[in-house]
Amino acid sequence: IKMNVLLFAPGLLLLLLQAQTKPIYTIFCLAICAIVQLLLGTPFLLTHPIPYLRKAFELDRVFFYKWTVNLKFLDEQAFVSKPLSLILLLCHITTLIYLFVYKWRPKLFLGKKLHPAYIAYTMVVSNFIGIVFARTLHYQFYSWYFHAVPLMLWLTNRAWYIKAFVLIAVEYAFNVFPATAPSSLILQAAHLVLLWNIQSPHDLGIPVLYEQYEKES
Repeated sequence: IKMNVLLFAPGLLLLLLQAQTKPIYTIFCLAICAIVQLLLGTPFLLTHPIPYLRKAFELDRVFFYKWTVNLKFLDEQAFVSKPLSLILLLCHITTLIYLFVYKWRPKLFLGKKLHPAYIAYTMVVSNFIGIVFARTLHYQFYSWYFHAVPLMLWLTNRAWYIKAFVLIAVEYAFNVFPATAPSSLILQAAHLVLLWNIQSPHDLGIPVLYEQYEKES
């Protein structure tokens, strides 16, 4: 469960690059995160460093096919294959670049206070992109984003029945046990519909800077 925090990392990096005045300040903020992790892991790093690093993050972990909720429409051999992991990773990175670079069109190093709504929306979208291209989703992973789905649906300009389909489809898929090929396909379809309809903060009228909100008020 702890690894899902990494899905927020791209959004956080973008926000840090916008809020700071120079790259060095962003590096300093990231260094604080790294130092905290090193301090917390010191007892393990000093005694069993290799096992700790391998098991604490376990980036090469192979998940159990029987528990997957989002990819049950694949056979087990395809599910555990390395090419699938690489394809999902490539799709994840490509989508992040497309949304956060081309759609967001961010101005970096503004050195000003960012608007809370802009921060929340950027972080929520960053997390959801990771969900869509996740190597697998287990039932408990629904806690990663169930609260964000209504928000993102509300901020789309689609008809109410499309929003209802996505909301009901996601809820349905996580309530089918064990997961089946149809339930996984329904979940992925709902994810892709929502992902396709994500709009930039500019299109939604969400101000980037807090001072913009104060002037408009």
